[in-house]
Amino acid sequence: EDEEDEEDEEAAQFARELKAEVAGVAYADAAKGKAKKKREGPSAEEKLLQEEKELAKMMMSRKKRRLYERMQYGINKKVVAADALKRKREELSKSPAKSPAKTIKRPKAAKR
Repeated sequence: EDEEDEEDEEAAQFARELKAEVAGVAYADAAKGKAKKKREGPSAEEKLLQEEKELAKMMMSRKKRRLYERMQYGINKKVVAADALKRKREELSKSPAKSPAKTIKRPKAAKR
């Protein structure tokens, strides 16, 4: 199966190179496009790891699978929140230092 995929990929790459040659695209430009294309998709190793996780999840009981999915949801939620705070911190550090905003002091409420 892997050999067929490799052969198909090689044939597709050859066809792309021929089209680029006919169109008159410079080799450097084609190489840049090719490098970008490789970075976009997950690698074979990542695909394999993802597939193994899915298979392991299928073998779990429904109760354990739902617990696992909820745990992953919580973990991802924390990661997203942390990333948002990092971006916010970076934006604040990049912006020029402004004088602290004047705060309005409110009188304290009387104790009863």
